[in-house]
Amino acid sequence: MDKINNLRTKPVDANFEHFNINPEKTFDTDLGFPEEVRDYHYRSTDFRNIWYYLGLLFSMLLDSFKGRYPLPKKTALLLIFAFLYLISPVDIIPDVFPLIGLVDDVAVLVFSLNFIRSDLENYRAWKNYSN
Repeated sequence: MDKINNLRTKPVDANFEHFNINPEKTFDTDLGFPEEVRDYHYRSTDFRNIWYYLGLLFSMLLDSFKGRYPLPKKTALLLIFAFLYLISPVDIIPDVFPLIGLVDDVAVLVFSLNFIRSDLENYRAWKNYSN
């Protein structure tokens, strides 16, 4: 108990000389970080854009069925595989379990959208250019 009562406190402004305060520079994150860390783009926004990519995917499929846009073969094969997995009764985690059974289906959907993202971006550029 004696050690707790004998704490010496330091004034708050005692360490300000150690900080390089510059009002024009709000943060200093690029010092000490390698180039790979600074240029890494976090993928947390991927889940927020899933509805956008699904809409883009359906639009791309509609344009390809109408003959306006050629569907890439890898995209077609991956979509067929993902669709067959989603409707198949054989899953890694059975769909009998209420929420846990849907995890592998969502994972296949997210994986396939990530895999064909470049094709979806090419389609978006084509659609914006053609309109």
